[in-house]
Amino acid sequence: MGDEYRWTDDFYDSLHDAGVDWRDVLHILAVHPRIRHHLGAVLRIAAPARNGDWLAVSAIEEHDNTYTLVRARWLDPDETQAARKMLQGGQ
Repeated sequence: MGDEYRWTDDFYDSLHDAGVDWRDVLHILAVHPRIRHHLGAVLRIAAPARNGDWLAVSAIEEHDNTYTLVRARWLDPDETQAARKMLQGGQ
């Protein structure tokens, strides 16, 4: 079974504040390859959005494989470069 994501009004507000389109969030939640980092109950996902710019999304795991989305933001150029290297195996 795949992951389920819960979208809240607070999350939609944070998207607006960060200048992120909800369709880009949907895109990076489904696209491969992507960076997926799980630390305790916190899940972070980063990947290129539809326009090629890198986007990061944070979520909190409420139940097994069920996450509440809490924040999204565009990566800066240094973060983007590091993310690209991670996807290339650190090369």
